[in-house]
Amino acid sequence: MLDRYTSPKIRLRTILRWQLSKRLAAQRPDEKPLPIEYQNALPEGEYALWLGHASLWLGIGGTTVAIDPVLGGIPMYARHTPLPLPREELRADLILITHAHYDHFDKPSVLELLKRNPETIIVAPQGFWRYLKGHIARERCFELEWWESVMARGLFITLVPARHWSKRTPFDTNKALWGGYVIQNEEHTLFHAGDSAYGEHFAEIAERFAIDEAFLPIGAYRPEAIMQPNHLNPPEAIRAFNDLGAKTLIPIHYGTFRLSDEPLDEPPEWFHELIRRSETPSAARMLRIGEVYRFSTTSTFRST
Repeated sequence: MLDRYTSPKIRLRTILRWQLSKRLAAQRPDEKPLPIEYQNALPEGEYALWLGHASLWLGIGGTTVAIDPVLGGIPMYARHTPLPLPREELRADLILITHAHYDHFDKPSVLELLKRNPETIIVAPQGFWRYLKGHIARERCFELEWWESVMARGLFITLVPARHWSKRTPFDTNKALWGGYVIQNEEHTLFHAGDSAYGEHFAEIAERFAIDEAFLPIGAYRPEAIMQPNHLNPPEAIRAFNDLGAKTLIPIHYGTFRLSDEPLDEPPEWFHELIRRSETPSAARMLRIGEVYRFSTTSTFRST
Protein backbone atom coordinates (compact mmCIF):
# COMPACT_ATOMS: atom_id res chain seq x y z
CA MET A 1 0.00 0.00 0.00
CA LEU A 2 2.89 2.38 0.73
CA ASP A 3 4.00 2.30 -2.91
CA ARG A 4 0.50 3.11 -4.15
CA TYR A 5 0.45 6.37 -2.21
CA THR A 6 4.12 7.36 -2.48
CA SER A 7 5.29 9.94 -5.01
CA PRO A 8 8.11 8.71 -7.25
CA LYS A 9 11.58 9.85 -6.30
CA ILE A 10 12.86 12.79 -8.38
CA ARG A 11 16.40 12.41 -9.71
CA LEU A 12 18.99 14.72 -8.22
CA ARG A 13 20.03 15.70 -11.76
CA THR A 14 16.51 16.96 -12.44
CA ILE A 15 16.47 19.04 -9.26
CA LEU A 16 19.91 20.55 -9.95
CA ARG A 17 18.91 21.42 -13.52
CA TRP A 18 15.81 23.18 -12.14
CA GLN A 19 17.81 25.18 -9.61
CA LEU A 20 20.30 26.25 -12.29
CA SER A 21 17.52 27.34 -14.64
CA LYS A 22 16.00 29.45 -11.86
CA ARG A 23 19.27 31.31 -11.44
CA LEU A 24 19.44 32.01 -15.18
CA ALA A 25 15.78 32.88 -15.61
CA ALA A 26 14.58 36.41 -16.35
CA GLN A 27 13.13 38.51 -13.55
CA ARG A 28 9.58 37.59 -12.58
CA PRO A 29 6.79 39.81 -13.90
CA ASP A 30 4.85 41.87 -11.40
CA GLU A 31 2.29 39.85 -9.46
CA LYS A 32 -1.08 41.02 -8.26
CA PRO A 33 -1.24 41.07 -4.46
CA LEU A 34 -3.66 38.53 -3.09
CA PRO A 35 -6.65 40.00 -1.25
CA ILE A 36 -6.60 39.63 2.53
CA GLU A 37 -9.52 39.97 4.90
CA TYR A 38 -8.18 40.90 8.32
CA GLN A 39 -9.78 39.68 11.54
CA ASN A 40 -9.29 40.85 15.10
CA ALA A 41 -9.85 37.41 16.61
CA LEU A 42 -11.15 33.95 15.80
CA PRO A 43 -14.83 33.95 14.82
CA GLU A 44 -17.66 32.62 16.94
CA GLY A 45 -19.80 29.65 15.97
CA GLU A 46 -19.24 27.23 13.09
CA TYR A 47 -16.67 28.35 10.52
CA ALA A 48 -13.59 27.71 8.44
CA LEU A 49 -10.87 30.36 8.36
CA TRP A 50 -8.06 30.09 5.81
CA LEU A 51 -4.78 31.63 7.02
CA GLY A 52 -2.88 31.05 3.77
CA HIS A 53 -1.09 28.07 2.24
CA ALA A 54 -2.48 24.90 3.91
CA SER A 55 -3.19 26.47 7.31
CA LEU A 56 -6.88 26.17 8.15
CA TRP A 57 -8.76 26.94 11.37
CA LEU A 58 -12.14 25.34 12.00
CA GLY A 59 -14.85 26.00 14.54
CA ILE A 60 -16.93 22.85 14.55
CA GLY A 61 -19.16 21.38 17.24
CA GLY A 62 -17.73 23.77 19.83
CA THR A 63 -14.15 22.60 19.11
CA THR A 64 -11.44 24.82 17.61
CA VAL A 65 -9.30 22.85 15.15
CA ALA A 66 -6.03 23.98 13.57
CA ILE A 67 -4.82 22.07 10.50
CA ASP A 68 -1.17 22.46 9.49
CA PRO A 69 -0.72 25.72 11.44
CA VAL A 70 2.11 27.87 10.07
CA LEU A 71 2.11 31.29 11.70
CA GLY A 72 5.20 32.87 10.14
CA GLY A 73 8.02 32.10 7.73
CA ILE A 74 9.64 28.69 7.40
CA PRO A 75 13.28 27.71 6.81
CA MET A 76 14.50 29.17 3.49
CA TYR A 77 11.07 30.62 2.62
CA ALA A 78 9.63 33.94 3.71
CA ARG A 79 5.90 34.43 4.02
CA HIS A 80 4.65 36.63 1.15
CA THR A 81 1.20 37.30 2.58
CA PRO A 82 0.80 38.41 6.19
CA LEU A 83 -1.11 36.48 8.79
CA PRO A 84 -4.69 37.81 8.61
CA LEU A 85 -5.18 38.10 12.37
CA PRO A 86 -2.93 38.63 15.41
CA ARG A 87 -1.09 35.39 16.14
CA GLU A 88 -1.63 35.84 19.88
CA GLU A 89 -5.37 35.45 19.21
CA LEU A 90 -4.88 31.99 17.73
CA ARG A 91 -5.66 28.98 19.90
CA ALA A 92 -6.65 25.39 19.23
CA ASP A 93 -8.29 22.55 21.12
CA LEU A 94 -7.16 20.11 18.44
CA ILE A 95 -4.22 20.25 16.00
CA LEU A 96 -4.12 18.06 12.90
CA ILE A 97 -0.80 17.69 11.06
CA THR A 98 -0.83 16.18 7.57
CA HIS A 99 2.91 15.47 7.15
CA ALA A 100 6.39 16.50 8.18
CA HIS A 101 7.38 18.94 5.42
CA TYR A 102 8.22 22.35 6.84
CA ASP A 103 5.43 24.21 5.03
CA HIS A 104 2.88 21.95 6.76
CA PHE A 105 4.52 21.13 10.08
CA ASP A 106 6.05 24.29 11.49
CA LYS A 107 7.28 23.14 14.87
CA PRO A 108 7.61 26.63 16.44
CA SER A 109 3.98 27.39 15.54
CA VAL A 110 2.76 24.11 17.04
CA LEU A 111 4.76 24.68 20.23
CA GLU A 112 3.37 28.21 20.49
CA LEU A 113 -0.17 26.86 20.32
CA LEU A 114 0.64 24.15 22.87
CA LYS A 115 2.04 26.74 25.26
CA ARG A 116 -1.14 28.76 24.90
CA ASN A 117 -3.34 25.72 25.57
CA PRO A 118 -1.53 22.83 27.33
CA GLU A 119 -4.63 20.64 26.97
CA THR A 120 -4.50 20.68 23.16
CA ILE A 121 -4.68 17.26 21.48
CA ILE A 122 -2.55 16.53 18.40
CA VAL A 123 -3.48 14.05 15.68
CA ALA A 124 -0.74 13.14 13.21
CA PRO A 125 0.28 10.33 10.84
CA GLN A 126 1.95 7.19 12.13
CA GLY A 127 5.61 7.78 12.99
CA PHE A 128 5.17 11.46 13.84
CA TRP A 129 5.84 11.13 17.56
CA ARG A 130 9.58 11.37 16.81
CA TYR A 131 9.13 15.11 16.11
CA LEU A 132 7.03 15.92 19.19
CA LYS A 133 8.64 13.79 21.88
CA GLY A 134 9.30 15.87 24.99
CA HIS A 135 6.85 18.61 23.97
CA ILE A 136 3.49 16.95 24.54
CA ALA A 137 2.34 14.04 26.70
CA ARG A 138 2.23 10.83 24.69
CA GLU A 139 -1.41 10.23 25.53
CA ARG A 140 -2.38 13.56 23.92
CA CYS A 141 -0.65 12.78 20.59
CA PHE A 142 -2.55 10.27 18.47
CA GLU A 143 -0.74 8.67 15.52
CA LEU A 144 -2.93 7.22 12.78
CA GLU A 145 -2.41 4.78 9.94
CA TRP A 146 -4.23 5.40 6.65
CA TRP A 147 -7.98 4.83 7.08
CA GLU A 148 -7.58 4.73 10.88
CA SER A 149 -9.85 6.98 12.97
CA VAL A 150 -9.93 8.52 16.42
CA MET A 151 -12.64 10.36 18.35
CA ALA A 152 -11.12 13.54 19.76
CA ARG A 153 -12.86 16.57 21.29
CA GLY A 154 -16.20 15.33 20.00
CA LEU A 155 -15.00 14.94 16.39
CA PHE A 156 -14.45 11.75 14.39
CA ILE A 157 -11.05 12.17 12.69
CA THR A 158 -9.82 9.84 9.93
CA LEU A 159 -6.39 9.94 8.26
CA VAL A 160 -6.88 9.23 4.56
CA PRO A 161 -4.20 8.58 1.95
CA ALA A 162 -2.50 11.21 -0.18
CA ARG A 163 -0.05 10.68 -3.03
CA HIS A 164 2.97 12.37 -1.53
CA TRP A 165 5.90 11.62 0.79
CA SER A 166 7.50 12.70 4.06
CA LYS A 167 10.88 14.08 5.03
CA ARG A 168 12.26 16.56 7.52
CA THR A 169 15.93 15.66 7.84
CA PRO A 170 18.40 13.75 5.63
CA PHE A 171 17.74 10.64 7.72
CA ASP A 172 13.95 10.30 8.04
CA THR A 173 12.61 9.92 4.51
CA ASN A 174 9.14 8.33 4.74
CA LYS A 175 9.74 7.26 8.34
CA ALA A 176 6.40 8.93 9.12
CA LEU A 177 3.25 8.65 7.04
CA TRP A 178 1.44 11.52 5.33
CA GLY A 179 -2.14 12.10 4.31
CA GLY A 180 -5.28 14.19 4.48
CA TYR A 181 -8.05 14.29 7.07
CA VAL A 182 -11.77 13.71 7.06
CA ILE A 183 -13.33 15.54 10.02
CA GLN A 184 -16.87 14.58 11.02
CA ASN A 185 -19.63 15.17 13.46
CA GLU A 186 -23.38 14.76 13.04
CA GLU A 187 -23.67 18.03 11.10
CA HIS A 188 -20.50 18.19 8.97
CA THR A 189 -18.11 16.05 6.95
CA LEU A 190 -15.04 18.04 5.87
CA PHE A 191 -11.94 17.00 3.95
CA HIS A 192 -8.48 18.61 4.00
CA ALA A 193 -6.18 16.99 1.45
CA GLY A 194 -2.82 18.09 2.85
CA ASP A 195 -0.33 17.75 -0.02
CA SER A 196 -1.19 15.32 -2.79
CA ALA A 197 -0.72 14.57 -6.44
CA TYR A 198 -3.71 13.31 -8.37
CA GLY A 199 -4.51 9.63 -7.86
CA GLU A 200 -7.14 6.98 -7.34
CA HIS A 201 -7.24 7.68 -3.60
CA PHE A 202 -9.76 10.50 -4.13
CA ALA A 203 -12.29 8.03 -5.52
CA GLU A 204 -11.45 5.64 -2.66
CA ILE A 205 -12.25 8.39 -0.16
CA ALA A 206 -15.58 8.97 -1.89
CA GLU A 207 -16.46 5.29 -1.38
CA ARG A 208 -16.20 5.73 2.38
CA PHE A 209 -17.34 9.30 3.05
CA ALA A 210 -19.95 11.77 1.83
CA ILE A 211 -17.89 14.98 1.79
CA ASP A 212 -19.49 18.39 2.24
CA GLU A 213 -16.55 20.81 1.90
CA ALA A 214 -13.30 19.67 0.27
CA PHE A 215 -10.26 21.88 0.89
CA LEU A 216 -7.95 21.00 -2.00
CA PRO A 217 -4.50 22.37 -2.93
CA ILE A 218 -4.10 24.14 -6.28
CA GLY A 219 -0.57 25.59 -6.10
CA ALA A 220 3.12 24.53 -6.35
CA TYR A 221 2.88 22.83 -9.77
CA ARG A 222 5.85 24.15 -11.80
CA PRO A 223 8.13 22.76 -13.11
CA GLU A 224 5.86 19.82 -13.88
CA ALA A 225 8.70 17.28 -13.94
CA ILE A 226 9.27 17.91 -10.23
CA MET A 227 5.94 19.15 -8.93
CA GLN A 228 3.28 17.09 -10.74
CA PRO A 229 4.19 13.83 -8.91
CA ASN A 230 3.63 15.65 -5.61
CA HIS A 231 0.98 18.36 -6.00
CA LEU A 232 -2.27 19.23 -7.74
CA ASN A 233 -2.63 22.01 -10.28
CA PRO A 234 -6.05 23.67 -10.74
CA PRO A 235 -7.42 21.26 -13.39
CA GLU A 236 -6.28 18.28 -11.32
CA ALA A 237 -7.89 19.74 -8.20
CA ILE A 238 -11.21 20.00 -10.05
CA ARG A 239 -10.80 16.41 -11.25
CA ALA A 240 -10.09 15.29 -7.68
CA PHE A 241 -13.16 17.19 -6.49
CA ASN A 242 -15.32 15.38 -9.02
CA ASP A 243 -13.86 12.06 -7.90
CA LEU A 244 -14.67 12.92 -4.29
CA GLY A 245 -18.26 13.76 -5.11
CA ALA A 246 -18.07 16.60 -2.59
CA LYS A 247 -20.60 19.41 -2.43
CA THR A 248 -18.20 22.36 -2.29
CA LEU A 249 -14.61 22.85 -3.47
CA ILE A 250 -12.47 25.38 -1.60
CA PRO A 251 -8.94 25.83 -3.01
CA ILE A 252 -5.94 26.26 -0.67
CA HIS A 253 -2.13 25.86 -0.82
CA TYR A 254 -1.17 28.88 -2.92
CA GLY A 255 -0.09 32.49 -2.66
CA THR A 256 1.81 32.34 0.62
CA PHE A 257 5.22 30.70 0.06
CA ARG A 258 7.18 30.78 -3.19
CA LEU A 259 7.86 27.03 -3.33
CA SER A 260 7.70 26.62 -7.10
CA ASP A 261 8.05 28.51 -10.37
CA GLU A 262 4.54 29.74 -11.11
CA PRO A 263 3.70 33.32 -10.05
CA LEU A 264 1.89 33.51 -6.71
CA ASP A 265 -1.23 34.96 -8.34
CA GLU A 266 -1.43 32.39 -11.15
CA PRO A 267 -3.14 29.45 -9.35
CA PRO A 268 -6.26 31.40 -8.30
CA GLU A 269 -6.56 33.09 -11.69
CA TRP A 270 -6.25 29.77 -13.53
CA PHE A 271 -8.70 28.13 -11.15
CA HIS A 272 -11.20 30.97 -11.49
CA GLU A 273 -11.08 30.76 -15.28
CA LEU A 274 -11.63 26.99 -15.21
CA ILE A 275 -14.59 27.35 -12.87
CA ARG A 276 -16.05 30.19 -14.94
CA ARG A 277 -16.10 27.89 -17.98
CA SER A 278 -17.40 24.85 -16.08
CA GLU A 279 -20.99 23.65 -15.86
CA THR A 280 -21.14 23.85 -12.06
CA PRO A 281 -19.40 27.07 -10.96
CA SER A 282 -21.58 27.27 -7.84
CA ALA A 283 -19.79 24.20 -6.42
CA ALA A 284 -16.55 26.21 -5.98
CA ARG A 285 -15.92 28.85 -3.37
CA MET A 286 -12.68 30.83 -3.47
CA LEU A 287 -11.76 32.39 -0.15
CA ARG A 288 -9.67 35.42 0.49
CA ILE A 289 -6.91 34.81 3.04
CA GLY A 290 -8.58 35.55 6.37
CA GLU A 291 -12.12 35.23 5.03
CA VAL A 292 -14.62 33.46 7.29
CA TYR A 293 -16.53 30.66 5.58
CA ARG A 294 -19.77 29.44 7.16
CA PHE A 295 -20.59 25.77 6.64
CA SER A 296 -23.68 24.36 5.04
CA THR A 297 -26.16 23.27 7.68
CA THR A 298 -26.90 19.75 6.44
CA SER A 299 -24.61 16.78 6.12
CA THR A 300 -24.66 13.04 5.70
CA PHE A 301 -22.56 11.18 8.26
CA ARG A 302 -21.26 8.10 6.47
CA SER A 303 -18.03 6.19 6.95
CA THR A 304 -16.80 2.63 6.72
